[in-house]
Amino acid sequence: MQEELTRQGFAIVFMHPANKSAYGTYDAKEKRLTISPLAFELGIGEQVFVHEAVHAAQSCPSGTLSPLGWSFPVPRVVQNEISGVLYNAYRHKNKALEREAFMAQSRPDAVPLLISALRTRCR
Repeated sequence: MQEELTRQGFAIVFMHPANKSAYGTYDAKEKRLTISPLAFELGIGEQVFVHEAVHAAQSCPSGTLSPLGWSFPVPRVVQNEISGVLYNAYRHKNKALEREAFMAQSRPDAVPLLISALRTRCR
């Protein structure tokens, strides 16, 4: 997935994001994913990377994030956890984008789905 992101013009930086409470960020203006090395130390690096890669795909083709249109079945307990995080940490206009990223980050097939989305949306 990293190779495909790079091929599509995205930069990937492994350092602590400016937002100290985040493990990863995506800057659509710069087309840059920033992933904290701490995320990998905590064992959540892959999930954080997938989450930010979803935002990268969401930014194609215009640079403005829009949902990919993904809807995945998610266990109720996971759905409740996502809803809690979205309610407490995100503005209303970002919730659909974040919900999609949170749902994707736990899928075993997230990488091939993302590669396909990047190839389709980021031409």
